Amino acid sequence: MLIKIRSFKNLFFDLWYRFGKPPWIIDEAQPDLIAAAEKGEVCGPTVLDIGCGDGNNAIYLASRGFDVTGVDFSAKAISIAKQKAREAEVDVTFITLDALHIGTLAKRFDTVIDFGLFHNLGDADRRRYVRALSEVCVSKGRFLMMCLGDEAGEYPVYPKRYPPTMSQDDIRTSFSEGWKIEWFRLGICKVHEKFENYSSWLTAMTSTK
Repeated sequence: MLIKIRSFKNLFFDLWYRFGKPPWIIDEAQPDLIAAAEKGEVCGPTVLDIGCGDGNNAIYLASRGFDVTGVDFSAKAISIAKQKAREAEVDVTFITLDALHIGTLAKRFDTVIDFGLFHNLGDADRRRYVRALSEVCVSKGRFLMMCLGDEAGEYPVYPKRYPPTMSQDDIRTSFSEGWKIEWFRLGICKVHEKFENYSSWLTAMTSTK
């Protein structure tokens, strides 16, 4: 049953990318990621972008000289990301891969980023995801995460509790083992013009394994 659910979600997102415009498609890197990179908060040389979507964050980091790999479970999103990278004339490795399986990657990364995926996972998948992060991040490597925050309450454009939001305590609980949280920063998840930008928590943490 779980495989069927994941297959349906893959199909749904493939169709959304093909025929629509998901809210997070803004054709540029997230402003909070740009600010973090400019402050030296993205460590290199290797970076993994989990849930990379159509590739804007990965392409931006590659343009700054990082060796970037982007993964997303939507094959259509990856196809769009590859085309964007070619047009931008930057080298990025884009792979169609479920975020829960990133531990299968042969490469290990100095920084892993997740800008908008984690808050969508259920409790069991969050535990699997955190374990996989530890497998793919180098010892003392950095994880930089942006997830929709609880500061703004519920968002009026969606039904109750969607999109899901997280508190600092939620994040601390999820990353209580194997990670040291360095800081939280209140930020903004920028979306396209049909939606209102979301309040978010930007969190930096270091692998202790």
